Amino acid sequence: MLKKLKNKWRKPKGLHNKLRLRKGGKGKVVKIGYGKKKKGIEIAIINNIKELINAKKDIIISSSVGLKKKVEILEKAKELKLNVLNVKNIDKFMEKIEKEREDKKKKSVDKVSKKEERLKKEDKKKKENLSKEEKEKKEKQEKKEVLERGL
Repeated sequence: MLKKLKNKWRKPKGLHNKLRLRKGGKGKVVKIGYGKKKKGIEIAIINNIKELINAKKDIIISSSVGLKKKVEILEKAKELKLNVLNVKNIDKFMEKIEKEREDKKKKSVDKVSKKEERLKKEDKKKKENLSKEEKEKKEKQEKKEVLERGL
């Protein structure tokens, strides 16, 4: 089965099927190259900004392009007044991206501050543990001194 046809077309397989036998008046069997060419639309697939300069009217940004480059391409396309087919509204898309970047920055700042707080707490605990050990050492020394005096 051809990839373009998907589930709409089912190849005729029956023993007495007139379409399979290509009898006249029963329609034609789908073959490669049987469609007609689309006229009037020149679409350029863009992978980088250099390709954008040669584009005429309608463009599609390749799916393999990352977000950073996509933003740059969209800005340039807006300047050149090109129609981007796979982005409905360029301004809305740019606002959405900016908002996501701001949220990401806030989250990263929150993570850093939480990490700093956690480190401070760990330092306090270590100091407390050290002070406990020091107290135990002092107590042991005092006991030794008392025992030595008693002898």
